[in-house]
Amino acid sequence: MLMTALSDNPMRCLDCNLEVDPASLPLPTDLVDDVAHWARIAGAIHRLELGSGPYEAWAQSELLDYASAVNQEGLALQHVLDQIRRCYYVLFQRLDMDSGTFVAPSACPICGGSFMQYSSGRMDRLICETCSLVLVNP
Repeated sequence: MLMTALSDNPMRCLDCNLEVDPASLPLPTDLVDDVAHWARIAGAIHRLELGSGPYEAWAQSELLDYASAVNQEGLALQHVLDQIRRCYYVLFQRLDMDSGTFVAPSACPICGGSFMQYSSGRMDRLICETCSLVLVNP
């Protein structure tokens, strides 16, 4: 999975959620640089969203807008990584502060299709196989 995890490595295993060592994949140097660049940008926006300050609303709108630059860059990287090893793009989910639960879209925001339950790993997930998207907090 490609996700902002507030760490330097945005690649995670779908089954165990642990980091995937980039050295274990045959990634060209320019792709490693592109992934690192996206991770820095996406992580910075995610940190602004977590900061609960004046940038929170803007950051949340960027992370939730799948046409935003950060999501378009991430989706493009996911597509390239998927050619090397199966890769999903993790969708940002807003935390509802009143209920303490994550707000999940009822359908894939890109194709409008249904999410499928994925229960093969340590954590349940919802996946859109068509768009290679995943919700990690179903």
